[in-house]
Amino acid sequence: MKTVIIFLSILITSSLLYSQSSIVYDAGTSIDVGTGADVCAGTITVNGTFSGDGTFCNGPVAVEIDTILVPGKFELSQNYPNPFNPSTKIIWQSPVSSQVTLKVYDVLGNEVATLVNEEKTAGSYEVEFDGSHLSSGIYFYELRAGEFVQTKKLILMK
Repeated sequence: MKTVIIFLSILITSSLLYSQSSIVYDAGTSIDVGTGADVCAGTITVNGTFSGDGTFCNGPVAVEIDTILVPGKFELSQNYPNPFNPSTKIIWQSPVSSQVTLKVYDVLGNEVATLVNEEKTAGSYEVEFDGSHLSSGIYFYELRAGEFVQTKKLILMK
């Protein structure tokens, strides 16, 4: 009888200990867990960045860490490959949410393609440009995101 009571006491106590809540940190949140500190819950989801020497502890459910790194500055990378035939990738990053346009122009300044024209959240992006319908030559791609404007050259060689 004593064994059954002790077993039930342990079972009830352990179930109370593991019925913890969930913690979700939103995207863009920065968490600093200081040395010796613990962040504990049944489920912890980090959608931002975290730092410090503290620990994340949890019950029987694993900690989910989805780190989303928000870029610190605007950047438009050189397309790759360059020269290209018939397609190339263009990568950029934005530290803020804004209306983004990415357009391709010929050497005379005529717009030949609009690759992006929409509101984008802060983050890193990649788009593929297919130039199979264009003739060989030099083209320019321009990124406009908020107040940021940058243009780079790309070369199509068929």
